Amino acid sequence: MSKLDNLGNVLIRSDLNVPIKNGEITDNFRILKSVEVLESILDKSRTITFTSHMGRPNGKDLNLSLRPVAESMSDILGKEVRFIEEVFGEKVEEQIEKSKSKIFLLENLRFEKGEIENDKDFSNQITKPFNSYIFDAFGAAHREHASVVSFGENLESFQGPLMDKEIHELDRLLNNSESGYAVLLGGAKISDKLNLIEKLLPKVEYLMVGGGMCFTLLKALGHEIGRSLLEESFISKAGELLNSRFGKKIILPIDFGVADSIDSSVRENVKLEDFKNNHIGVDIGPQTVSNFRKILKKSNNIFWNGPMGIFEKEAFSYGTKEITEIISNSSAYTCIGGGDSVSAINKFSDKKNFNHISTGGGASLEYLEGKKLPGVNKYKSLII
Repeated sequence: MSKLDNLGNVLIRSDLNVPIKNGEITDNFRILKSVEVLESILDKSRTITFTSHMGRPNGKDLNLSLRPVAESMSDILGKEVRFIEEVFGEKVEEQIEKSKSKIFLLENLRFEKGEIENDKDFSNQITKPFNSYIFDAFGAAHREHASVVSFGENLESFQGPLMDKEIHELDRLLNNSESGYAVLLGGAKISDKLNLIEKLLPKVEYLMVGGGMCFTLLKALGHEIGRSLLEESFISKAGELLNSRFGKKIILPIDFGVADSIDSSVRENVKLEDFKNNHIGVDIGPQTVSNFRKILKKSNNIFWNGPMGIFEKEAFSYGTKEITEIISNSSAYTCIGGGDSVSAINKFSDKKNFNHISTGGGASLEYLEGKKLPGVNKYKSLII
């Protein structure tokens, strides 16, 4: 840990990868969390420059420019955040040296292939004008990219407060020894979460599964799932988990919203035993919601990641809406694993109703799996 009074020109790697539709930011949650660091370093720094990625561009793609993010940051802070159209070079150095602005945002890191390739020359170029580096991008901490593992080699470097907060909250779940620990997983693919399920099962009392990922588990038990999402190559692994020592902790849906097509707006509720071979599961049903509610109401710690169905469509949103409201009204400690769960909260509730919402979807899941993430605890914590 380090306490400093003069950070000089500071470079901060944040996660400002926010959803943008028609040029408008639709959810500024990550921006709000990223600028919190300014409160503690603004008067200890000569200048502060944020850097981030946006999406997965193949070269320079102005549809993935960070310019709208700079505008949003300026609005939030009530002061100019000057956008620099480059990632490194003379233009960046000149702006930082001569501009009257104190806060800057560089263009999308991934416009430069050196970021993803973890190129040392790229790292040397981008860090050249700076004295200090703060890594505060939990959402990118699982990537072996230059800004995660190499920028800090050139400067006095620190782990930022948002990183510390994310690690603290997820460690609370990893090290939880209380009774009443429930996990709820949803989303499309079980392949993304099989390792997580295996890691969490010994620690939890209940592990509820909804969303498209539940159908591979149900298929492993021999159930008819119609034309629902199925990852055939993972049926065997799903069966092993269900038959394992802790397999009885896995709670699966017993009824569903089904449709003839995911493009349909017509929903029918059916019990698991009434699933037909032309049905597509698009949501969990009311009896499943009731079962999950009973478990969640008696839980002391809840981790939720992933929607219960195709909640973006009104006809298929019932399960996700109900689950969001149940967890938001819970007196338990509630931790949300980022991703589409945050979109559901935006639609059906309010972020303030949850104890912790992770800014990193994939990173939070990998951390809970027990993986060592390249960007976690790589640098000493910043204390000012």
